[in-house]
Amino acid sequence: MAEVVKSFRSHVTWANARGAWPDMVFSTRVRFARNLAGFPFPNRAEPRQLAETRRLALAAAKATGLFSRGHYIRTEALDQQEKRFLVERHHISHSLASSVLPSGAAISNDEDLSVMANEEDHLRLQCLSAGFAIEDAFRAALKLDELLGRELPFAYSGRFGFLTACPTNTGTGMRVSCQVHLPALSRLGRMPQVLENLSHLGVTARGIYGEGTFVLGDFYQISNATCLGRTEEEFCQNIDRVIRNLIRQEIAAREALLKAPVRLRTEDAVYRALGLLRHARRLSYEEFMQNVSLVRMGAAMGWNMGLDFSTFNQATLLMQPAHIQAAAGKPLGGDERDAFRAEYMRKKLA
Repeated sequence: MAEVVKSFRSHVTWANARGAWPDMVFSTRVRFARNLAGFPFPNRAEPRQLAETRRLALAAAKATGLFSRGHYIRTEALDQQEKRFLVERHHISHSLASSVLPSGAAISNDEDLSVMANEEDHLRLQCLSAGFAIEDAFRAALKLDELLGRELPFAYSGRFGFLTACPTNTGTGMRVSCQVHLPALSRLGRMPQVLENLSHLGVTARGIYGEGTFVLGDFYQISNATCLGRTEEEFCQNIDRVIRNLIRQEIAAREALLKAPVRLRTEDAVYRALGLLRHARRLSYEEFMQNVSLVRMGAAMGWNMGLDFSTFNQATLLMQPAHIQAAAGKPLGGDERDAFRAEYMRKKLA
């Protein structure tokens, strides 16, 4: 793969297991949507205007001092594998990866901060933090927002707040989300009711890559559904309460799985999954996620699965298709990629 991928570290700091309930909360993200006054939204802008908003966005990111050893990327210069890699790292969206118009991203050296230019809005800035860290992620994202705001004229209305291309982002423009692992609730068939209850709380659940993506390995991205009508702090507090409630429900579900007569079925499923990860010769990413979810749950229940949660987290990122391609350092077909993934897991669990 090209130099842009080689410049990223294999170990991702925001994927380390940290804080309370590291077995259930993978990471926290706070994102702000912003637009520049005097420019049409990206879906109505001409290419020359998009090129200018990208130039302004990347220059402003550089001026903050938070990206001094970071990455500055023009997405149209990337090949498809590089774009997939950045999507898998959660630095750009599927929408940005598919764009053929001027767009880009600034990504900090530690990969905890990033700014997308010309996705749905002129800027999507975010902070990614390891574990359950809503306050820390919010403060870091707010600092980035304030520093960018000193360099750029954000589109703002005294009546509506920050103006965005999609009405659901208007107001604070903020989404706070946690990536949570809820395998016991899924195994007991309780997730449909849980998701319905979340919708009544102004909260939405998405797949691991955000809007429009499907759930893999019982990981859900839980975030506020709208950005208007509350302060940023109130949105953070609401998501904090929701996540804590989900944690209580997941703990209760795990306790139910440990009781007779379902305990034997639970153990059998977990150790069958561990056996597959230890001995498989071909392993698709979907199959990996399905089985690592069970093994991760087994570790949370106190059984020796051979890996700690930081290693589980890192593997969940590194086993993605574009990351496998990057690790191999050469083009791989589908079967070759699955064989490489299986070999990696056998070595990890040996």
